Amino acid sequence: MLTVLIVVALLVALGGTTAGVLIYSNEKRKRLGSGSSTLALPGDVLRERSLKELKVGDVLTIDGKDYLVEGVIEYDEDGHRWVGARVVDGTNVKWCVVGLERVGTAHVRLLDHDPGTDIAGYPPEALVIGDVRFALDKRGNATAKLHGDLGNLRGAKAAVPEGHVERCRWWLYSAPGDDTVVLEQWGADYRVLRGKKVSGDTIDLIPGS
Repeated sequence: MLTVLIVVALLVALGGTTAGVLIYSNEKRKRLGSGSSTLALPGDVLRERSLKELKVGDVLTIDGKDYLVEGVIEYDEDGHRWVGARVVDGTNVKWCVVGLERVGTAHVRLLDHDPGTDIAGYPPEALVIGDVRFALDKRGNATAKLHGDLGNLRGAKAAVPEGHVERCRWWLYSAPGDDTVVLEQWGADYRVLRGKKVSGDTIDLIPGS
């Protein structure tokens, strides 16, 4: 502790404006709030890596449970970028979609794959799932870069190389409250992701090694 105080004092004396100290225990890295984590970069520069920069091997703490990021999709639509991460806690699998909106709130969508909802033909202006009616909000086309284990994203097709890029069509549906649906088309296959919008401040990011 004395050594750390001396270093901080020297930095302040030399005109440094910020001294960042990262502390990790042997058992687990320190959790950081506000949906981001501090990273040390060359030259002792510190910056925040946000949920929009999720990588395979990261850990997300959601409602007190730790989910390992096993796969990541990086979307790019005319310069607008967002991510979809497949996160796993034992047998519990969710999709964390961050940054889909171009403007507005910083909502994160925590979604479950819904194979029971069948899409036949071109997606409609409204979806009724159970007793909830979802209205079409936005749609578009994106280039998607695939990383890690994405589960059954591509059905029974052979695994693709790391960093494989392909096109994806998407539709965003909303309902009153926080209910939301993201519909994606991969080739001839559709997949329905259904869940809730949550604040990114409720999720802690622990960066992978």
